[in-house]
Amino acid sequence: MKAYLSLVCSGIVLAFMGCAKDAEELEDPVLAEVGDRRITASQLIDFEQRLPAQLKTKKSGLDGYRDYLQTIIDKEIFLQEAIKRGLDEVPEVAQKLQREKAERVLSLLFEREFLAKVNVDEQELRAAYEAADKEREVKLRLIIVDTQAEAEEIGQSLADGRDFAELAHSRSQHKSTVPQGGELDGYLTPKRIPIYLQEYINALEVGEYSEPVRLPNGQYGIYQVMHARPVSFATASNELEAKLREEKTTELIEAFLAQLRTDIDLQANPETLHQLQQWVAAGRREYTEVERVAVLFQFRDGSITVGDFWDYAEELKMGFSGDIAESVRWFAEDVLLPRTLFLHVAHERGIDREEQIVRWYERRKDALLLLALRQTAVKDQVEIEPEAVRKLYDERPELFTAPEEVTLQEIMVQTREDAVEIKARIEAGEDMGALADEYTLRTAGKGAQGTFHIHAFEQAFYPELIDVVRSVEVGKLYGPLAVTAQAAQVVGPEAMPRGGEYYSVFKVLKSNFGSAPEPFDTAVKRARALLKRAEESRLADAFLMGLRRDYEDRVVVYEDRLEAVLLQ
Repeated sequence: MKAYLSLVCSGIVLAFMGCAKDAEELEDPVLAEVGDRRITASQLIDFEQRLPAQLKTKKSGLDGYRDYLQTIIDKEIFLQEAIKRGLDEVPEVAQKLQREKAERVLSLLFEREFLAKVNVDEQELRAAYEAADKEREVKLRLIIVDTQAEAEEIGQSLADGRDFAELAHSRSQHKSTVPQGGELDGYLTPKRIPIYLQEYINALEVGEYSEPVRLPNGQYGIYQVMHARPVSFATASNELEAKLREEKTTELIEAFLAQLRTDIDLQANPETLHQLQQWVAAGRREYTEVERVAVLFQFRDGSITVGDFWDYAEELKMGFSGDIAESVRWFAEDVLLPRTLFLHVAHERGIDREEQIVRWYERRKDALLLLALRQTAVKDQVEIEPEAVRKLYDERPELFTAPEEVTLQEIMVQTREDAVEIKARIEAGEDMGALADEYTLRTAGKGAQGTFHIHAFEQAFYPELIDVVRSVEVGKLYGPLAVTAQAAQVVGPEAMPRGGEYYSVFKVLKSNFGSAPEPFDTAVKRARALLKRAEESRLADAFLMGLRRDYEDRVVVYEDRLEAVLLQ
C-alpha cells in the first residue's frame, strides 16, 4: 500500500497522467483489465503481501510481479466464467454465504456487546481458587514394555523390593523417560492424564504403583505416584478465569435478552408452538406454504415462523427424539429465538453493513464461486475406470509398499574382542539393554537400551547394517559385524579408530524390509485417489488454458504501469 501511495508525491505520477481515466487512478494505477473489471496496483501489492511464503514465486523483480498479476487475472477470468454459468445463483452457494455471514456478524456483536465488557482481576481469581475444591496433581514415573508377561515380571520385581527407577532404566521402552528413571516432567492434573489411565492413577497413594495397564498401542505400562499436592494457583488460574468469564458473559447475555424482549415487544404464539410439536411428533418434515408462514414469535419489525424453525433445524441437521415436545420447545425458545434476536440487533446497528463485513463478504463470495466452478468444470468431469486403477497398482508397486525400516537393538564397540565378550555375556543371560546403555558407542542407541530405527534411504549412514538386516532373522542375536560410523554417530568421536571402523553385536526387533505391496483390495481406494488427483490437475490446467484463450480479447495488461510500480 505504501509503495503505490508514494507515487502521488513523486515524478512517476507524470507517467500515468496521459492515460489515467480519473483522479483515483492516479493514486492507484490500473495494471490490467478483464472486461469491465480493473486490477490495480493496490490489489497486486496486497496479493503479494498476503501470499504465504511457500506459495511465492521463485522469480524476482518484474518477472515475479508478472506472475502475481497473471494469477490475479486468472482468478478474475474464473469469476467471470462462474457468473456466466450462473453459479452465483445456485441456491447452495447463496445459502452457504448467508449462513457464514450471519455467524461472522454474530461474532462481532458478541465481541463488542459481551466479551469486551467482561473482566476478571487477580483478586477474583484468588478468591475463586480459595473457595474451590482443589483437585490433586501428581508427579508420575512409568515403565513401558511390549508384553503383558514382561509387565507382570516387573510388577513382581517391584513387589520383591526392586527400585522402580532402576527397573525403568534397564527395562522401559519409553525412551524419553529412561534416563531419569521413568520420571515424567512436571505435575499432571486429572485433565492431563489420559482417560484410559485415570482410574488407575486416581486410585494410587504416594509411593504406590499400578498393576500392568494395557495401552492403546498394545504395550503395557506400570505407573507410580511419586508426589501429590493440591493443584497450584498458577495451574488452576487459566481454567478458573475461563469459568468466571463464562459466568459473567452468561449473566450479561441473559440481562441483554430480557431487556431486548421488553424493548421490541416480543410475543410468543403458544398455539403455533403446540401445533409444531404435534407435527414433529408425527414425523412431519415437509410443510405447505401456509404452514410455513405460521408465526411462532412476533416482535417489532420482525417475526419467527415455522419455516424459519425448519430451515435452521435442517441447516444444523437437527434431529428430534426422546421428549419431542420439550426438544421442539428448547430449539425454538433457547436456540432459534436468541439467535434471531441477536441478528435483529446486529442489523439495527448496521454491523452487517460495516466495511470489514462487506470486504469479507466479497472475498468469501469469490472463494465460493471458485470452488463451485472447480467442482462443476473439473471435479465432476473426472471419471476413473477400474482398469486404470489396476494398471497403476501393477505398474507402480512402490506407491503401495510401506517405506522400508527396521528397529534394531545394538551394542557397538571399538574392537572385535570387546564385541565377542559382550555377545557371550548376552548369551549367558545378561540384559542386553543394560549392557547397551553401558557400553555402546553409537549415539542413536545410547540411553535407549541400544534401540534405534533406520530406514532404507539411510544406506549411506548405516551401509553394513542395512545390507545385513535384509536377510537376518528377527529376534536372533548376531555379530560381531564390522561396521563404519561417522563422527556425529559416535559417543566421544575424538576416540574414533582410524577409518571409523567398529564392531556391532545386534538383533533385529522389527523389520519390514522386503515386504510386498499391500493387497489390491486395500490399496484400491488410495490408487483411485491418486489417479483422481492427477486427472483433476490435468483437467484444471486444460480448463485454465482454454479460458485464457476464450477471454484473450477481453484482457488488457498495462506493462509500463507495472514497471513503474516496481520501481517504487
